[in-house]
Amino acid sequence: VNPITVTMNAPHTATAHYTPQIQSYTLTIVTTTGGTTNPVPGSYTYIVNSTVQVSALPNLGYTFDHWELDSINVGSTNPYTVTMNMNHTLTAIFTAIPPPQISINPLNTTIPLGQSVGFTSTVTGGTTPYSYQWYLNSNPVLGATSGIWTFTPTSSGTYFVYLKVTDANNNTVQSATAKVTVTSIPVGGYSNSLISQTPLAGLMLYAAIIALFGAALSLTRRKKK
Repeated sequence: VNPITVTMNAPHTATAHYTPQIQSYTLTIVTTTGGTTNPVPGSYTYIVNSTVQVSALPNLGYTFDHWELDSINVGSTNPYTVTMNMNHTLTAIFTAIPPPQISINPLNTTIPLGQSVGFTSTVTGGTTPYSYQWYLNSNPVLGATSGIWTFTPTSSGTYFVYLKVTDANNNTVQSATAKVTVTSIPVGGYSNSLISQTPLAGLMLYAAIIALFGAALSLTRRKKK
């Protein structure tokens, strides 16, 4: 076999093709009971130094309380922006809204028949708006559906009043029961008693009669002489 001769007409250079690696980090979003997020809870990959905005969405009866980024409380700004400079875990903390609490005033009062008593209420907690219903002797009062109510009794006796409040989450609570005592008006109405005036007035009248009798007796004796 004759030797093969290779002629190198030009130099050959080997070229390497390099694709740069893009660095990325993972954001894990979790929540406590009572709500969700946007994006929904899960794990997401983002390129380094990108920013991610996450919104907390509470369920009915709950409120968003705060964020925890990598177990550190970072406040309650909603939505919250995370900078992806490392792997992060963002937790949305939700809390249950307590039912409303109510009080009414007065709780014990006595009035004469013909007068009225005005009731007021104070409501805290729960979720607005509230709805109101006043009750008289366990029966709902027609039209008494605001935070105040004026009771005008039509007869004497003892009455019991309470208020029920329902918030936007359908939580209904009842106030303490107020007692209203209504006294009757005496026949002829109220007047100042004359009995206390009798002793002084009687003595004065008695003294005047005695003086007049004495003068008349003295005059009679003079005429006889």
